[in-house]
Amino acid sequence: MADGQVVTLDSTGARDLSRNGTVVRQQGGRLLYGNASAVSYNTLQTPRGGQFQLQLPDGTEVWLNAASSIRFPTAFPGKERLVEVTGEVYMEVARNADQPFRVKVNEQVNVQVLGTRFNINAYSDEKNIQTTLVQGAVKVKSGDTGTILQPGQQAQVSDNIRVVPADVDQVMAWKNGLFNFHNMELKEVMRQLSRWYDIDIEYRGTIAPREFWGKMGRNLTLSEVLKGLEGAGINFKIEENGKKLVVLP
Repeated sequence: MADGQVVTLDSTGARDLSRNGTVVRQQGGRLLYGNASAVSYNTLQTPRGGQFQLQLPDGTEVWLNAASSIRFPTAFPGKERLVEVTGEVYMEVARNADQPFRVKVNEQVNVQVLGTRFNINAYSDEKNIQTTLVQGAVKVKSGDTGTILQPGQQAQVSDNIRVVPADVDQVMAWKNGLFNFHNMELKEVMRQLSRWYDIDIEYRGTIAPREFWGKMGRNLTLSEVLKGLEGAGINFKIEENGKKLVVLP
């Protein structure tokens, strides 16, 4: 909260968190912001293994994947609507041509929006920041360089901006309760499992390259996922009371 208080949320809560003139209500795994008499800044943060949904004061809907955050004002009185995100978020932005929507990502990338649906993947352990456009139009800017995306395109930002066709089904899998490992390398798969199951990953020895295919539900238990890895021929062991998965040759 703006006053520094930390409020722990769970997916079953139903309560009124309004304070200092800001209307805030929790409905299960969703937080809704209403009218505010003054502007202050709040941050919603999910841990590894967590996911949450947020409705901003302008009606914009936000979904946060595991280990992600969004910092946002309790009202949007200025010429633009600005939020800051880390990790992975999906947004359905409320249209307001007179007040453009802008997302600041990891202090590195800006995504400028009018009214649209898009996903941002900005985890620090991934090789680039990815903005995938589902509907509408966005402008992705990094430094002095910018590009406008069309639906079905993805901007990958590292040292420069690269635009590629997107596998939208794969990008949106997390929001739809799935893992989609189509054409993914082992380490990509493990990074997703690490964030969702709150388990550290370590590699020992020379691990042969592997590609994965297929989908599975994110409602599976870790033990069920480990059985799947065994069936795929992945050698591993569990250490530190189940908090570390060691991948072996």
